Amino acid sequence: MSNEMKNIIDKIEYLKELICHSENNLQYIKRLQALKYWLLKLDALSNDTHDNIYRKYFYSDKGHSFFDRVCLSIIDYQYGNRPFN
Repeated sequence: MSNEMKNIIDKIEYLKELICHSENNLQYIKRLQALKYWLLKLDALSNDTHDNIYRKYFYSDKGHSFFDRVCLSIIDYQYGNRPFN
């Protein structure tokens, strides 16, 4: 695993933790958007779709993947469903 990929994974894991500690809607959506950005960067760097790291974020055999859930949360937010009303 390259050093760049490790840094991206560290950022993703850090943002996953930060989302749980959001105190308002702005923090929540900005962290979700940043998470999506870093997931897309990871996707662009990953050249092996059978790699365990890729599968962890972009694949699920039971429903939506982690990436799908992030994207759906952003769409849900855009439709007015905000966690801090």
